[in-house]
Order: sequence, then C-alpha cells, then structure tokens
Amino acid sequence: MFLRLLPVASYENDAGSYSPSFEQQVIEEHLNDGYWIEAFQPDDQTPTGLISYGLSRGEVKFYSNPHTNIEKVKPILIQKLITPVAMGQADISGDGYKDIIICFDYGNTIIDFNPNGGHIVWLENPGKEIGTKQWKQHYVGRSPTMHRLKVGHFTQTKHWEIIGLPVVNGPFDVSVPVLLFRQPDNVLTAKVWDYEIIDKDYFHLIHDAEMFKVHLLDQLLIASREGLTWLYFKEDSTEWIIEKIADGEQKDKQQTNYYGSGGVDIGKVQSNI
Repeated sequence: MFLRLLPVASYENDAGSYSPSFEQQVIEEHLNDGYWIEAFQPDDQTPTGLISYGLSRGEVKFYSNPHTNIEKVKPILIQKLITPVAMGQADISGDGYKDIIICFDYGNTIIDFNPNGGHIVWLENPGKEIGTKQWKQHYVGRSPTMHRLKVGHFTQTKHWEIIGLPVVNGPFDVSVPVLLFRQPDNVLTAKVWDYEIIDKDYFHLIHDAEMFKVHLLDQLLIASREGLTWLYFKEDSTEWIIEKIADGEQKDKQQTNYYGSGGVDIGKVQSNI
C-alpha cells in the first residue's frame, strides 16, 4: 500500500511551538513492486508530487499531486528500466522543467551483480507533454553496482555535476571507486559525460549518502563500512578531502561482513548549525 500524510491541523504545545496533525490518504493499493519514493516538483508552477519505482518491474512513475481531492491519482509512466536503484533531480536541460537522473541495471544481488551494468542516465522532462509520452533517455556513464548518486555543484557552480557511488567492486574487502561526472556543453547531443575518479582506495560497501551545501559548493556525508565520512572539494588547493566522522556500528565486525554505517541524514536542533 502506498500512502501519503496530509496536514490537517496545527496545535500549539506548552513550549510555544506548533505540532502539525496528519491524516492518511491512500495513493495506490496492491502494489507488486517497490523500492524508491521521492518528492518531485516538475516545475515551479506544479504542486509537488511523487516519483516511485521498484527493482522488479522497473516502472518509474510520477504521481501528480491531487491537492485536496481524495480520489486516487493515476500515475504517469516516465520510463521503464532494468532494476532502477537511486535517483536525483535537477534541471539538466535548462528549460525550466526538472529532469530525473537515475542509475539502473544493478544485477541480481550485491554478490551476483552485473559487471557491465551500473548505468546512469538523465531522463528529459517533456514539459507540458508530461502525461503523453515517456521521458527521453540521455546517457551519462557507468560503473558496476552504481547504488547512490547525488546531483549538484561540487567543484564549481556553472555546470551540473553528478557524484556516483557504487556499493561494491567485487568481494567486500575490495575498495569501490567514487566518480564525478561533469555536464557537457551540449547535454542534448552528448553521447557520454566526462568523468574523473575522486577516490578508489578508501571506501568499501557504500550504503547511503546525504548532500549539503557549504557556501556555494555541495558536499557529502557518506555511510559505508568505514562509518560516516565527510567528502568535499577544497577550492584553494583544488583537491578532494576525505574526513572520517564516526566509526559506526562495530560490535558485530567479527561475526558478519556488515559493519560501519548503513544510513545517514542531516538536520538541525534549534539554533545549532
């Protein structure tokens, strides 16, 4: 079952702040596939909807926001891919409509992965024709077991950049490469994006990453076997910096191959930055 929570009221508590109250609304029932769900606003004028897809059927769908309408919304099929995994969003084409960047063709499992897969493409938003045709694929690049990706401005602010994060590179004790793909001058006709390997020795079993901005550039917190790691580009020395923040879970290190950090998010408590 696919639900959304609608804010219906807000109540003032004893501390003087307000707590919202929500109610459930069913978006889709009897789903036979599911992996990823993300809020998505196609353009500045359209209410925020949802992107959803699963690993089995690979149908990337957009659920438009019905506002206060309680009736179910028929999803729009954006594209169908082989085992789509992670996605990002940005106006890659520069036409005012948000595009989707997505990796796919992972393989069967973390052990039985496709060594020729791990493709990244960006899906071109058709704009006003969003409900009438599938989104056109544009190729970016690949690395086996591509598992997470982040779209932003990591080394400069003029062109989009994509950081690709595979999960494994063979056995668990083999390090995985972290890649930076650079937007070409003409994104509509480019066959592939240029890339560099940020690092190929430090990371193992990358599970998740969260992006945040410092001044004008985006930076990452990465959850992996190493624990939590801060990755960023240092402008004055034009080099990538890797700083370990925490070890993560270590108590089962001797019993299993899974340790470190499996997830990460960023927030702020009151006025703390």
